Amino acid sequence: MDWHTRFRAYFPLALQKAYACQAYSSPMSPEVSQAVAVFFDRLTHGRSDKPEWLAAAQSVRRQVAQLIHAEASQIAFTKNTTEGLNLVAQGYPWQAGDNLVIDDQEHPVNVVPWLNLRHRGVEVRVAATEDHRITVDALWQRVDSRTRIVAVSHAQYGTGFRIDLQALGERCRNAGIALVVDGIQTVGLLPVDVQAWGISALACGAYKALHGPLGLGFVYVAPELLERLHPAHLGASAVNQVDRSVPGWDLRCSDPHDARRLEGGNINYPAIYGLARALLLIEEARVDRLAPWTLGLARRLDAGLRQQGYQLLSSNLPGEDSHILCLRHDLAYALRKYLYSQRVMCNLLDSGALRFSLGGYNTDADVDLILAVTGRFARDPGLRRLLQQPVSSTPYPAP
Repeated sequence: MDWHTRFRAYFPLALQKAYACQAYSSPMSPEVSQAVAVFFDRLTHGRSDKPEWLAAAQSVRRQVAQLIHAEASQIAFTKNTTEGLNLVAQGYPWQAGDNLVIDDQEHPVNVVPWLNLRHRGVEVRVAATEDHRITVDALWQRVDSRTRIVAVSHAQYGTGFRIDLQALGERCRNAGIALVVDGIQTVGLLPVDVQAWGISALACGAYKALHGPLGLGFVYVAPELLERLHPAHLGASAVNQVDRSVPGWDLRCSDPHDARRLEGGNINYPAIYGLARALLLIEEARVDRLAPWTLGLARRLDAGLRQQGYQLLSSNLPGEDSHILCLRHDLAYALRKYLYSQRVMCNLLDSGALRFSLGGYNTDADVDLILAVTGRFARDPGLRRLLQQPVSSTPYPAP
């Protein structure tokens, strides 16, 4: 069995439908859900305890670090991407007159934590983009000597645009600016190298490209940024301890260079077990095979949609494209209704755009089906009228 057939078999939903909702949520493999169930089964019958959970977390920490070319000590577990970004936003030692730069294409997850800093006197600058393309130069037009952070997504949720993180990281490093990245759309599917690219912090949830459970994420923090962070919230952890040997007690951090100091209390151990299995699936398939496979399918879908006359918001330039394709259409809702009726899963965004997002489990047959459906929709005005009716008494025709 070749690697792709084996990987695809882990996702039954992908065998039943053309699942093009990766950017919304990965289909969960039974391998992952069973790993979570094993945790609860062992807990129910008293066959596990916290030392085992901590050991499992350390093992997953090493897996995550290897995936993004980091060290395990640079990884802290969070409940989602938002928490990871807030650990940086609220922990950074801001001073009066400081500013940070984001862009006008960001998901609210990578906007709200930064806008929330305005009450602390931090200026938030929003870089304008052209044709939904976020260039390093466009971001740098908003940078000055008081810029402390530039925050971007590796791949944009609303267009799929993939920014050149290596070029941006080099410019940030030369200017002494921290580069903070939302990596949820790409980590696990496309190559990410936090050290080579000069990324200061990367936050990521587990339930998209990592194929893990909801309620778990991680944040990578580079050593030079980690030593400057003073979290707004602290809890007891492997490195945050209470020293009772001194009058009045004292808070001790056994290793300020260990990102576990950003964690507090119990992490989501059931999801840790699920993510451990999901990472093994990714390791078996290998990102260096998943990435070209998925990008190749996305490029084929992009070319087909453009040939059918659809307006794509996504860039098809090499290095800017990703596994996410978004199109604008006046009847986007009707088109999605038709796609769903033909076993194609995709989603509508808050912008009104229709988004297709592919994963390593997709096939050429999935792309063929999507293009057959969108092609019939584009050339058949009667079908478009039928789909605009609130209720149809007859099944929608096949493409």
